[in-house]
Amino acid sequence: MMSKFKLRLLNIVKNKEGNIYLAPQSYLVWNKIKLSGKKNRLHVKGNGKFRRCTISVKGDNNLIEIEDGANISFSNLEIVGNNCLIRIGRETDIGGAYLSAKGEATRLTIGEHCMFSRNINVMTYDGHPIYDADSNEALNSPSHIAIGNRVWVAANAAILKGVTIADDSVVAFGSIVTKNVDKKTIVAGSPAKTIKQNIKWEH
Repeated sequence: MMSKFKLRLLNIVKNKEGNIYLAPQSYLVWNKIKLSGKKNRLHVKGNGKFRRCTISVKGDNNLIEIEDGANISFSNLEIVGNNCLIRIGRETDIGGAYLSAKGEATRLTIGEHCMFSRNINVMTYDGHPIYDADSNEALNSPSHIAIGNRVWVAANAAILKGVTIADDSVVAFGSIVTKNVDKKTIVAGSPAKTIKQNIKWEH
């Protein structure tokens, strides 16, 4: 089902039993949108913007929610699983990212007034499952990612499953974040380590 506000310009949409809700001021151009499964939702609020993005949802009862003023371009948003969530907060700019939530009821949330550069990977999983050879127990289950408000992520960075990044922090160029980041902290390296605390940055 589609709201009364038509999809904007030159978007390719494949939607099976899902719901796409667009606020009147929202802006979507040159996107590929595919919702496969039941009760999946894409909700773009206020003047949220998507440009040249791929949005893919496979499973049931999933939600991608874009808050007012968020500006997302040249990015890939993906959900594979059931009851999963990707949420991007108000006035957040993303210039080229792969945002992926996979598994059961996993959440990938990004706060308000964040700034993401190019070629950034944020994933709630490891890519492929790994099992104990004897017990067949899963060793690398998916886990939530939570990114706070006013977080700056520089180009070529990766944020891996289970990570929480607190408000007003910075992830340096090419960093791989595997552990939580404290408030007002710069991290850098692979794996990322604390470089300086009690910082502030300008958008």
